[in-house]
Amino acid sequence: MLITALVAFGHFFAFFALTAALVLQLTLLTDSISLATARRIQRADQVYGLMAVLVLVFGFLRVFYFEKSADYYFNNDFFLLKMSLLVVIGLISIYPTVTYLRWNANLKLDIAPQLSERMVQKIRKIIHTELVFIIAVLLCASMMAKGVDLPVSF
Repeated sequence: MLITALVAFGHFFAFFALTAALVLQLTLLTDSISLATARRIQRADQVYGLMAVLVLVFGFLRVFYFEKSADYYFNNDFFLLKMSLLVVIGLISIYPTVTYLRWNANLKLDIAPQLSERMVQKIRKIIHTELVFIIAVLLCASMMAKGVDLPVSF
């Protein structure tokens, strides 16, 4: 029973830390960032990536070993929608991560990256989208946990 609670805690903690890392990126990202801010954004993105992996690890541990049966989850439309949303979030997060990684050459030379207003707006829009999808994931998780299913299956 204790291990089940700890795995659930790890899952929730990683999910909320992932969300906090996204909010931090959103807060720090402007069209004129300092060297220190650019490094903070990169670290926040690294935390985001690590927490995403932990969300998946703890989530799949819960699905296969610690909660209801895998059959329960894989036959629930909200679980499938939740997983689909997580895939979409992961895919759209690639653009900001690649952008941040491209800063490495300048950061090694202690040069702050130069960001166009268009690029900043694009990344901010992606992060906003991720945050909206995270809210949808939370709704799906609540519906799934209570055994609610869509009235019409896909």
